[in-house]
Amino acid sequence: MHDLAASDSRHASQALSGVLRAKGFEIGDFELEDDAAPALSKLFGFRGGLLRVRCCSTGEERMYHTGSGSVWLGAFLMDLGGGHFARAARGPGAALG
Repeated sequence: MHDLAASDSRHASQALSGVLRAKGFEIGDFELEDDAAPALSKLFGFRGGLLRVRCCSTGEERMYHTGSGSVWLGAFLMDLGGGHFARAARGPGAALG
């Protein structure tokens, strides 16, 4: 079961890196922390865990529910499109604005 959680974490990290790269963000400016059994998830009755995405340059953090059937990546994309993390460091050659 531990290997499954590690696999899910690697998949989330790869997905997040791909999205950030595609949007022109500096990948190293973001931290990803996956908690497979957080108390907060249990409090809200979620199955699975929570994924914390933190932008180092701005200090902004967002939490996403993970687990079977989770749409965390879509929620993260919506947050990026809605201006969350907008002041994060951009990679070389990224469009400004």
